[in-house]
Amino acid sequence: MRRARTTTAVAVALAASLAASLAAAAPAAADPRTPPAPDDALADFHGQEVDWGPCEEDVLRPLECAGIEVPLDYTDPGGARATIAVSRRAASDPDRRRGILLTNPGGPGQPGRTVPLSSAESSAHGILGDERVAEVYDLIGMDPRGTGASTPRLDCGTDYEITPPRPDDADFSRLTRSAIAYQRACAQADGAVRRHMTTANTARDMDVVRAALGEERINYLGWSYGTYLGAVYGSLFPERLDRSVLDSAVHPDGIWRDVFTLQAPAYSANVERYTRWLAEHDDVYELGSTPEEVLAVFEETSWRLAEDPREDVPGRPEGVAFGQADWDYFVGTAARYQGYWDLFTVDVAILAHDRPFPRSAAPAAAEADPEPASDPLAGNIDLQTAVLCEAEWPGRLPDYYADMRRVREEHPYGVGAYWHAPHPCAFDSSEPAEPLVELERDGHPAGLVVAGEFDPQTAYEGAPVLADRLGAGLVTVEDEGGHGFYGVAELDCVTGAVDAYLVDGAAPEDLTCQGMPVPDPRAPSTLSAPDGDSAAGEGVARAWAERERPVLGVPAAR
Repeated sequence: MRRARTTTAVAVALAASLAASLAAAAPAAADPRTPPAPDDALADFHGQEVDWGPCEEDVLRPLECAGIEVPLDYTDPGGARATIAVSRRAASDPDRRRGILLTNPGGPGQPGRTVPLSSAESSAHGILGDERVAEVYDLIGMDPRGTGASTPRLDCGTDYEITPPRPDDADFSRLTRSAIAYQRACAQADGAVRRHMTTANTARDMDVVRAALGEERINYLGWSYGTYLGAVYGSLFPERLDRSVLDSAVHPDGIWRDVFTLQAPAYSANVERYTRWLAEHDDVYELGSTPEEVLAVFEETSWRLAEDPREDVPGRPEGVAFGQADWDYFVGTAARYQGYWDLFTVDVAILAHDRPFPRSAAPAAAEADPEPASDPLAGNIDLQTAVLCEAEWPGRLPDYYADMRRVREEHPYGVGAYWHAPHPCAFDSSEPAEPLVELERDGHPAGLVVAGEFDPQTAYEGAPVLADRLGAGLVTVEDEGGHGFYGVAELDCVTGAVDAYLVDGAAPEDLTCQGMPVPDPRAPSTLSAPDGDSAAGEGVARAWAERERPVLGVPAAR
């Protein structure tokens, strides 16, 4: 097993962005619209010349970039157009080149032109440039319509209030009003184009990219939401899909709300694992000798921070206190990444014991994140919401409120009731542009599905269903709460299986891989208790100052 390249801070960022990156509901019941235009009506798009050149963004300079025009509305290809921004890393071994590998990093709402970068080129963004696939494929990154440098860029001009993991009844009406106001603002700002921001249309854009690049077929690698996008592409264009890997698979049923409401119990499963580990090491952390005692300490800390938030937590924006919602979310995040339990528990123990943070460890106050609209590499939450509205959402408020009451009691850590609250899509009065695509494999080769056993963002139970639906091999990462594995976590077993399939052409097979090992808090150089004992003390402060630290608390964006 290779050492994971993902730092704890990156892991937290991934958790934050992707905790805000999936959702679920019953399949859309809308009547079909006018069917998309046939291929001959798209001839001008398929035959367009792609003008590759230097990328404008500094981080993308190792790659080539281009813009490819597509119809905004595939039922009216002669109407308004959109531009899809793409990047390319040419195969490093041209003699072995076997086409393009088109990629999607997830979301919906995440741009993807950075995916072909290597870690050396961008430690924050690089994913595939180091991998064997870079030898034999032209790696294609793509900003889906509405994200990054692609057009049209959605901007609702406002936000809606984030739902804390355990909202009080007094919060319900305010959260509902906020979601309604946001949906109305989005309809007013971008109503004419929002209905065209669908997974099916993004898949159609992918096929225009394929044709414009002169390829008969694509190979595909998608993570998280990108697994659903890849399955939709294969269902719409089975003769144009060759090899495909769907990493951290979305459950194919219940798009979208029911997919996301699987997150809360999945976080709880990780908290159960984490409290068992803490209980086994009570001599180090003094948080309880049984899982029940540890959980009681977590609850006591949560309610103490509800009454008296802390102002001294490192990495927080200046003037932003660390309260109950931050603690609840952070415990869920810490619990899922067992390979970093020793590092996370330094923060958990300091907060639970209500001790001061080491002064030498505290970095300068974090700067506010740039506005998404000003950063072409940032995700677009407004686009995410538009895509989630491609499916119907429940409309009865009493049902949402009952769900929130139940989940705040049963699953208070991690995202908690976040996805059980009334979502803006519940107040979208427009009909979905078309029915959801029925996922099937009818002609394209069998692919590979990858999933973590304790992944709380795309719960594992969806992976066997999707693999069975598509006749794919299933790689299960056992005892692992991470999200995104190939090119991200760098587990040798996963990397080997994907490379054997994508690069060497091995038949996709079911396989079980081990996740990141659980740390021993008494091992040399391991971060331990923050109370100055022989295993920690000065070493904790030094490690705190030297290692990249997460910003604790709920994600700054929704």
